[in-house]
Amino acid sequence: MIEPGLSRSGLVPGPNNPMLYEIMTILPSQYADTEVDGVIETISKVLEKAGAKVEKTHSFGKIKTAYPIERQRYGTYILFYVTAEPEAMKKVDGDLRLTDEVLRHMSIARPEGMPKGEFKLVSYTPPLTPEGRRAGERDERSDRPERRPQTADTTGKVTTEEFASKLDQILDSDIMKNI
Repeated sequence: MIEPGLSRSGLVPGPNNPMLYEIMTILPSQYADTEVDGVIETISKVLEKAGAKVEKTHSFGKIKTAYPIERQRYGTYILFYVTAEPEAMKKVDGDLRLTDEVLRHMSIARPEGMPKGEFKLVSYTPPLTPEGRRAGERDERSDRPERRPQTADTTGKVTTEEFASKLDQILDSDIMKNI
């Protein structure tokens, strides 16, 4: 068990022992894929200005959000690994809140260090639509009869006399049953 304030290595975070943090940011969908690298550079400068050192970045690409954020349904997810002191992270948090390029962000301490492997989005379940279905899900029900195209000879045309006689039969039977 790790004592509060200690990392796994047993070092107390401070000026000589900065902690590793993971910061996930969501960029607005207004940025094209070609513009994302420039935005990552801008955010990296904001982080460094606040006192954090960017160790690694990873872009997950444009993904649909679970709910609209500032009326936007899609965002580009960027993961930053930074080393900083806990006091500097307070400034990083405040600066990211004020940055127009970031819709949302979340930072967590990584006392166990940076993961060794690469991230890959293997399985993605789209969020529910307002109708309660998954986005892209087709409505395939087995209880529905198959639709068959109607041909010209099976249109079921009825003459006026046939219609009138059938209507009379229905009305007469309903009247007789209710009396």
